[in-house]
Amino acid sequence: MRKPQMVLFDYAHTLAWEPDTDFLRGERAVFQHVGENPRQVTPEEASALGTKIWLSQREARHSGMELHEHQQLRLKYDAMGLKFDLPMVELEKLLWTATTPGEAMPGAPEMLKEMDKRSIRTGVISNLGWSEAALTDRLRRLLRHEFEMVIVSSEYGVRKPDPLLFQAALSRAGLEPGDVWFCGDQIGADIHGALGVGMFPVWYECDDIPNGFAKKNEGLTISGEHLHIHHWEELLAAIDDCEG
Repeated sequence: MRKPQMVLFDYAHTLAWEPDTDFLRGERAVFQHVGENPRQVTPEEASALGTKIWLSQREARHSGMELHEHQQLRLKYDAMGLKFDLPMVELEKLLWTATTPGEAMPGAPEMLKEMDKRSIRTGVISNLGWSEAALTDRLRRLLRHEFEMVIVSSEYGVRKPDPLLFQAALSRAGLEPGDVWFCGDQIGADIHGALGVGMFPVWYECDDIPNGFAKKNEGLTISGEHLHIHHWEELLAAIDDCEG
Protein backbone atom coordinates (compact mmCIF):
# COMPACT_ATOMS: atom_id res chain seq x y z
CA MET A 1 0.00 0.00 0.00
CA ARG A 2 1.17 3.48 -0.86
CA LYS A 3 0.40 6.30 1.54
CA PRO A 4 -2.54 8.25 0.10
CA GLN A 5 -2.46 11.90 -0.73
CA MET A 6 -6.27 11.85 -0.62
CA VAL A 7 -8.94 9.59 0.85
CA LEU A 8 -12.40 9.56 -0.71
CA PHE A 9 -15.45 8.27 1.14
CA ASP A 10 -18.89 6.94 0.42
CA TYR A 11 -21.64 8.69 2.42
CA ALA A 12 -24.33 6.31 3.72
CA HIS A 13 -23.18 3.78 6.34
CA THR A 14 -19.63 4.97 5.81
CA LEU A 15 -19.55 8.53 7.12
CA ALA A 16 -23.13 8.78 8.40
CA TRP A 17 -26.36 6.82 8.67
CA GLU A 18 -30.04 7.68 8.80
CA PRO A 19 -31.98 6.22 11.72
CA ASP A 20 -35.56 7.23 12.48
CA THR A 21 -36.58 7.93 8.89
CA ASP A 22 -40.12 9.31 8.57
CA PHE A 23 -41.13 10.66 5.14
CA LEU A 24 -44.46 11.98 6.40
CA ARG A 25 -42.66 13.99 9.07
CA GLY A 26 -40.59 15.53 6.29
CA GLU A 27 -43.68 16.49 4.28
CA ARG A 28 -45.30 18.05 7.33
CA ALA A 29 -42.24 20.24 7.84
CA VAL A 30 -42.30 21.30 4.19
CA PHE A 31 -46.01 22.11 4.34
CA GLN A 32 -45.25 24.81 6.91
CA HIS A 33 -43.92 26.76 3.92
CA VAL A 34 -46.80 26.26 1.48
CA GLY A 35 -47.73 29.54 -0.18
CA GLU A 36 -50.44 28.26 -2.52
CA ASN A 37 -52.48 25.07 -2.17
CA PRO A 38 -55.59 25.48 -4.36
CA ARG A 39 -56.56 21.80 -4.15
CA GLN A 40 -56.11 21.60 -0.37
CA VAL A 41 -53.54 18.83 -0.72
CA THR A 42 -52.50 17.23 2.57
CA PRO A 43 -49.00 16.16 3.66
CA GLU A 44 -50.23 12.57 3.60
CA GLU A 45 -51.21 12.88 -0.07
CA ALA A 46 -47.91 14.50 -0.98
CA SER A 47 -45.96 11.80 0.84
CA ALA A 48 -47.89 9.04 -0.93
CA LEU A 49 -47.24 10.60 -4.35
CA GLY A 50 -43.57 11.01 -3.52
CA THR A 51 -43.30 7.32 -2.70
CA LYS A 52 -45.10 6.42 -5.92
CA ILE A 53 -42.69 8.53 -7.99
CA TRP A 54 -39.67 7.05 -6.20
CA LEU A 55 -40.82 3.48 -6.79
CA SER A 56 -41.57 4.19 -10.45
CA GLN A 57 -37.94 5.18 -10.97
CA ARG A 58 -36.35 2.09 -9.43
CA GLU A 59 -35.49 0.53 -12.77
CA ALA A 60 -33.53 3.61 -13.81
CA ARG A 61 -31.44 3.40 -10.64
CA HIS A 62 -30.94 -0.33 -11.02
CA SER A 63 -29.64 0.26 -14.55
CA GLY A 64 -26.99 2.64 -13.22
CA MET A 65 -28.72 5.96 -13.87
CA GLU A 66 -29.56 8.60 -11.25
CA LEU A 67 -32.38 11.13 -11.13
CA HIS A 68 -32.10 14.39 -9.21
CA GLU A 69 -34.25 15.09 -6.16
CA HIS A 70 -35.20 18.49 -7.58
CA GLN A 71 -36.79 16.76 -10.57
CA GLN A 72 -38.85 14.55 -8.30
CA LEU A 73 -39.91 17.43 -6.09
CA ARG A 74 -40.95 19.60 -9.04
CA LEU A 75 -42.92 16.72 -10.53
CA LYS A 76 -44.69 16.01 -7.24
CA TYR A 77 -45.46 19.54 -6.12
CA ASP A 78 -46.29 21.02 -9.53
CA ALA A 79 -48.65 18.11 -10.23
CA MET A 80 -50.45 18.98 -7.01
CA GLY A 81 -50.51 22.72 -7.68
CA LEU A 82 -48.37 23.55 -4.65
CA LYS A 83 -46.16 26.62 -4.35
CA PHE A 84 -43.77 27.37 -1.51
CA ASP A 85 -42.09 30.39 0.06
CA LEU A 86 -38.65 28.70 -0.10
CA PRO A 87 -36.36 28.14 -3.11
CA MET A 88 -36.02 24.54 -4.22
CA VAL A 89 -32.61 23.90 -2.66
CA GLU A 90 -33.79 25.10 0.77
CA LEU A 91 -37.01 23.13 0.43
CA GLU A 92 -34.95 20.03 -0.32
CA LYS A 93 -32.68 20.54 2.69
CA LEU A 94 -35.67 21.03 4.99
CA LEU A 95 -37.40 17.91 3.66
CA TRP A 96 -34.33 15.70 4.07
CA THR A 97 -33.44 16.99 7.54
CA ALA A 98 -36.99 16.64 8.85
CA THR A 99 -37.36 13.18 7.28
CA THR A 100 -34.13 11.95 8.88
CA PRO A 101 -31.65 14.27 10.65
CA GLY A 102 -28.93 11.63 10.35
CA GLU A 103 -26.09 10.66 12.67
CA ALA A 104 -22.34 10.35 12.21
CA MET A 105 -20.95 6.84 12.03
CA PRO A 106 -18.96 5.89 15.15
CA GLY A 107 -15.59 7.58 15.20
CA ALA A 108 -16.02 9.32 11.84
CA PRO A 109 -15.64 12.94 13.08
CA GLU A 110 -12.55 12.03 15.07
CA MET A 111 -11.04 10.14 12.13
CA LEU A 112 -11.52 13.15 9.86
CA LYS A 113 -9.77 15.41 12.36
CA GLU A 114 -6.82 13.03 12.25
CA MET A 115 -6.84 13.21 8.45
CA ASP A 116 -6.44 16.98 8.72
CA LYS A 117 -3.56 16.56 11.16
CA ARG A 118 -1.85 14.28 8.66
CA SER A 119 -2.51 16.76 5.80
CA ILE A 120 -4.43 14.11 3.87
CA ARG A 121 -7.03 15.54 1.51
CA THR A 122 -10.61 14.25 1.76
CA GLY A 123 -13.65 14.04 -0.48
CA VAL A 124 -16.93 12.18 -0.97
CA ILE A 125 -18.50 10.23 -3.84
CA SER A 126 -22.07 9.15 -3.10
CA ASN A 127 -24.90 7.43 -4.93
CA LEU A 128 -27.59 9.86 -3.92
CA GLY A 129 -30.63 11.57 -5.38
CA TRP A 130 -30.25 14.56 -3.07
CA SER A 131 -28.21 17.49 -4.37
CA GLU A 132 -24.55 18.22 -3.79
CA ALA A 133 -25.53 21.33 -1.81
CA ALA A 134 -27.83 19.35 0.47
CA LEU A 135 -25.24 16.64 1.13
CA THR A 136 -22.48 19.19 1.72
CA ASP A 137 -24.58 20.93 4.37
CA ARG A 138 -25.42 17.60 6.00
CA LEU A 139 -21.78 16.54 6.17
CA ARG A 140 -20.79 19.84 7.77
CA ARG A 141 -23.53 19.52 10.36
CA LEU A 142 -22.93 15.88 11.26
CA LEU A 143 -19.14 15.63 10.92
CA ARG A 144 -17.89 19.19 11.48
CA HIS A 145 -15.50 18.75 8.57
CA GLU A 146 -14.89 20.50 5.26
CA PHE A 147 -14.38 18.10 2.38
CA GLU A 148 -12.40 19.26 -0.63
CA MET A 149 -15.08 17.90 -2.95
CA VAL A 150 -18.52 16.33 -2.63
CA ILE A 151 -19.64 14.37 -5.69
CA VAL A 152 -23.19 13.02 -5.84
CA SER A 153 -24.56 10.82 -8.58
CA SER A 154 -27.63 13.04 -9.01
CA GLU A 155 -25.45 15.81 -10.43
CA TYR A 156 -23.83 13.47 -12.98
CA GLY A 157 -26.69 11.17 -13.94
CA VAL A 158 -24.80 7.92 -13.30
CA ARG A 159 -24.21 5.82 -10.20
CA LYS A 160 -21.21 4.01 -8.78
CA PRO A 161 -19.52 1.78 -9.85
CA ASP A 162 -19.52 3.78 -13.10
CA PRO A 163 -15.82 4.59 -13.58
CA LEU A 164 -16.58 8.07 -14.84
CA LEU A 165 -17.63 9.18 -11.35
CA PHE A 166 -14.29 8.06 -9.93
CA GLN A 167 -12.41 9.58 -12.87
CA ALA A 168 -14.24 12.87 -12.33
CA ALA A 169 -12.99 12.90 -8.76
CA LEU A 170 -9.43 12.19 -9.86
CA SER A 171 -9.55 14.96 -12.45
CA ARG A 172 -10.96 17.45 -9.97
CA ALA A 173 -8.29 16.51 -7.44
CA GLY A 174 -5.46 16.51 -10.00
CA LEU A 175 -4.23 13.15 -8.72
CA GLU A 176 -3.32 9.76 -10.14
CA PRO A 177 -5.36 6.71 -9.04
CA GLY A 178 -2.47 5.28 -7.02
CA ASP A 179 -2.44 8.41 -4.85
CA VAL A 180 -6.06 7.93 -3.70
CA TRP A 181 -7.83 5.51 -1.35
CA PHE A 182 -11.58 5.01 -1.49
CA CYS A 183 -13.59 3.89 1.56
CA GLY A 184 -17.11 2.46 1.36
CA ASP A 185 -19.46 -0.20 2.70
CA GLN A 186 -20.70 -1.63 -0.62
CA ILE A 187 -18.51 -4.16 -2.41
CA GLY A 188 -20.13 -3.69 -5.81
CA ALA A 189 -20.49 0.08 -5.93
CA ASP A 190 -17.53 1.16 -3.81
CA ILE A 191 -14.83 -1.52 -3.79
CA HIS A 192 -15.26 -2.78 -7.35
CA GLY A 193 -15.71 0.80 -8.53
CA ALA A 194 -12.46 1.94 -6.94
CA LEU A 195 -10.54 -1.09 -8.18
CA GLY A 196 -11.84 -0.46 -11.68
CA VAL A 197 -9.97 2.85 -11.93
CA GLY A 198 -6.88 1.89 -9.94
CA MET A 199 -7.70 3.47 -6.58
CA PHE A 200 -6.86 1.51 -3.43
CA PRO A 201 -10.17 0.35 -1.90
CA VAL A 202 -11.05 0.15 1.78
CA TRP A 203 -14.07 -1.95 2.68
CA TYR A 204 -15.58 -0.42 5.82
CA GLU A 205 -17.90 -2.89 7.56
CA CYS A 206 -19.17 -1.39 10.81
CA ASP A 207 -20.42 -3.98 13.30
CA ASP A 208 -22.11 -1.44 15.59
CA ILE A 209 -24.67 0.14 13.25
CA PRO A 210 -27.40 -1.88 11.47
CA ASN A 211 -27.02 -1.65 7.69
CA GLY A 212 -30.03 -2.68 5.63
CA PHE A 213 -27.94 -2.50 2.47
CA ALA A 214 -25.39 -5.08 3.65
CA LYS A 215 -27.33 -7.81 1.83
CA LYS A 216 -26.10 -6.28 -1.43
CA ASN A 217 -22.67 -7.64 -0.53
CA GLU A 218 -23.86 -11.24 -0.37
CA GLY A 219 -22.17 -13.44 -2.95
CA LEU A 220 -19.69 -10.75 -4.00
CA THR A 221 -15.93 -11.21 -3.77
CA ILE A 222 -12.99 -8.82 -3.94
CA SER A 223 -10.20 -9.99 -6.24
CA GLY A 224 -7.78 -7.07 -5.97
CA GLU A 225 -5.61 -5.73 -3.16
CA HIS A 226 -7.72 -3.98 -0.55
CA LEU A 227 -8.09 -3.23 3.15
CA HIS A 228 -11.02 -4.56 5.20
CA ILE A 229 -11.73 -2.58 8.38
CA HIS A 230 -14.42 -2.44 11.06
CA HIS A 231 -13.30 0.71 12.92
CA TRP A 232 -11.84 3.98 11.69
CA GLU A 233 -8.80 3.59 13.95
CA GLU A 234 -7.77 0.74 11.64
CA LEU A 235 -7.73 3.08 8.66
CA LEU A 236 -5.51 5.57 10.45
CA ALA A 237 -3.18 2.81 11.58
CA ALA A 238 -2.89 1.48 8.02
CA ILE A 239 -2.06 4.94 6.71
CA ASP A 240 0.56 5.45 9.41
CA ASP A 241 2.14 2.10 8.52
CA CYS A 242 2.56 3.06 4.88
CA GLU A 243 5.76 4.27 3.40
CA GLY A 244 5.61 7.75 1.89
